[in-house]
Amino acid sequence: MRSRGRLAAGGADLAEPLDDGWWWGSSAPGQWDSPQTVLRLSQEPHWHACDGPVAPIDTLVRRLDSAALSAVHAGVRDWWLCRPLPACADRRRRWLELDGLAGRRAELWLHQVETGHQRLLLRSDSALLRHRVELPAGAADTVLWLVLRDEPVSAVGLWRPVRRVGERLAVDAPALRARLLDADRARLALRLRVHEPLLGLSMVLRHAGRRWQAPMALGALGAAAAGQGGGLWQGLLDVEAPALWWPHALGEPALHELELHALLPEGGRRVLPLGRIGWRRIAHDRPRGRLIINGVPMPAPLRRTRWVPGAQMSATEAAAQVAQARAAGIDLLDIASAGGPDADEALLDACDAQGLLIGHGLSLDSAAASAQLAQQLARWQARASLAWVRVPESVITPVMQALPESLCLSCAWSGVL
Repeated sequence: MRSRGRLAAGGADLAEPLDDGWWWGSSAPGQWDSPQTVLRLSQEPHWHACDGPVAPIDTLVRRLDSAALSAVHAGVRDWWLCRPLPACADRRRRWLELDGLAGRRAELWLHQVETGHQRLLLRSDSALLRHRVELPAGAADTVLWLVLRDEPVSAVGLWRPVRRVGERLAVDAPALRARLLDADRARLALRLRVHEPLLGLSMVLRHAGRRWQAPMALGALGAAAAGQGGGLWQGLLDVEAPALWWPHALGEPALHELELHALLPEGGRRVLPLGRIGWRRIAHDRPRGRLIINGVPMPAPLRRTRWVPGAQMSATEAAAQVAQARAAGIDLLDIASAGGPDADEALLDACDAQGLLIGHGLSLDSAAASAQLAQQLARWQARASLAWVRVPESVITPVMQALPESLCLSCAWSGVL
C-alpha cells in the first residue's frame, strides 16, 4: 500500500519492475494500427533492443547506423515499444502502473502469444497523468506493447518505469491528514474505502520505542455490507507529546512509522506499512520573506536551489543526492515541474528523512487537469518536507483543502521566499 505514493489506491505490493527486455521500432504515422499489424508487416531490421522504456527515443536513435538514422528522423513518427510479459505463478489480481507518458497520444496493448488475441488496455492524451490498468485474470504469456503516436523523435519516452503489481488489500480513495494541534498534541486522520470484507481495521504509529494505536470505524452505509465487500473506513489517532519534524538547519527531522493492521474474516491479520509521518507547523512571514517552522524562523536568506527530478531515480540515488544538497547547506529544493516529471516518492522520502524542504510547482496538463490534480494531491498528503505548492489561481481552493499543513502560493504571486 506504500509502493507508489503515500497511500496508493489498490494497496499494492508484489511490485515487479519491467525495466529490461524491451525492443523498439518506428513507423510512419498510422501505418500500423495494432500489434497484429506490426507483427504481420514489419521486418526484423526495424527492431532494436533498448535498455528500457524510460530512455527518450532520441537517446536510442543515436546508437543506430546512418542508414537507420535517416529512416527515423523524417518528421513525426509512431513509436512502438514491446517486451514479453510472462504469466504469473498465482492467480492474484495484477495491474500495470505507469507514472506518465512523454507523448500526447499513447496506447497500451496486450497481445497473447499462443492465440494471437490482442486487447487495447489504455488510450491516453495526457503526458503527465499516471495510469493503473488491471490485467486480465490468469493470462498466459503475453507481449506488452506501448505505442506513442505522431511524435518527433526528441519528444518520446516515459518519465518513469512500468511496473506489474499485485495487492494485499483492495482499497481506494485514501485520504490522510497529519495535524499538529499544539506543541504537545498531534492528530492523525485517515479515511479509505476497502473493497473486501474485514472484521476490523486499526492504525498503529511508532517512534523511538513509543507506540500509539486507534481503531478505525466502518461507516453506517458500509457496515451492513461489511461481510459482502467492505466499505468506507475512517479513524482518528491522537498523539501526545510527538517528536517534532525539523528542517536540518533547525534540528532533527523526527519521523513516526505508520502501519495499517487489518483483521481478516478467517481470523488472520495483515500489516501494511503506510510510510513515515512528520509533525510540523509551517507559516510564512511575508514582510520578512521567511519561513517559520514550529514557531522558529528559518535562517535568512533561505538557501535554495532549483531541482530537476531525474526520469528514473532509485531510493539509494535519491538519498545520496539529497545528502549532497544537505552537506552543501541547502535548505530547500525548488522543483518547477513545468511540463516534466514531478518529485518521485524516492525524492520525497529522502527529503522527509534528511530534513530538506521542498517547494513544488504544479504543472497541469489541460487534457486531464482534474484527474492529474487529484493524483498529485493524494501523493503529497502528509509530507513533512513539502513546504509550499505554487499553483494556478483556479485550483488554490482544492489544494488548500487537500494540503492544509503546507503553504499554497499563487503562481501570480511575486513575493520572495
